[in-house]
Amino acid sequence: ISDWNGTLTKDRDERPILESIAADLFKASIPHHPLRMIRILKAKRDLEALQERGQEAGFDFAREMFRVYNERVIKGSPVSFIQRSVDKYAIRKQTQEKVDHRVLRPIRECHRAGKTTAILSAGYKYGIERVLMASGYDRYFDFCEANLLKENEGRAIELGLDIYRNKSQLLLELLKDRNIDEGKAVYIGDSEYDEGCFEIVRYPVVAFFAGNDVKKRCAEKYKAFVPEN
Repeated sequence: ISDWNGTLTKDRDERPILESIAADLFKASIPHHPLRMIRILKAKRDLEALQERGQEAGFDFAREMFRVYNERVIKGSPVSFIQRSVDKYAIRKQTQEKVDHRVLRPIRECHRAGKTTAILSAGYKYGIERVLMASGYDRYFDFCEANLLKENEGRAIELGLDIYRNKSQLLLELLKDRNIDEGKAVYIGDSEYDEGCFEIVRYPVVAFFAGNDVKKRCAEKYKAFVPEN
């Protein structure tokens, strides 16, 4: 079972995909939707302010970033437009260059050998699936548990953040529901938000993209495997 951001892709969070959606919506708003253009420009300003606060103790940048994008960009936008934007984002060269084949290739071999393979992520499920499809790895995952775009009658309400800092509890439920023995499970992650999952499984693995501090701490605390670059 693998994380997504910072593990299977170099992107640490959903900022690049959200920025891409915002840029496409802005272009599509010219010249007939000036109010939408103003909201997107305000989102850019708000996000710049959030980045300045990013190092404050206790400040949750990811949650605040989702709030700004949902309020200023996502809410009320056609779901079909958002999905088309994500489709374009997924096949871009710069997006595919961030995909980590060093991790995906062994997962593919495990799947071919009959092992259950999955993703548990705070990322956008549709985006994850489209990036994997573009790279040819989508068929090598049995399931993907990630955040969904909430909608009503074809219009977006918000990009949910139901999976975030609760990943360890969700992993326990997932293992139970899927009848997977935690004593035989591998979990691959890259950050402090994955450490609760490292504590559950028998075989924790730290991703290549993880910071050196995370690699060192998890190797010592959880006996995690840290592959060499």
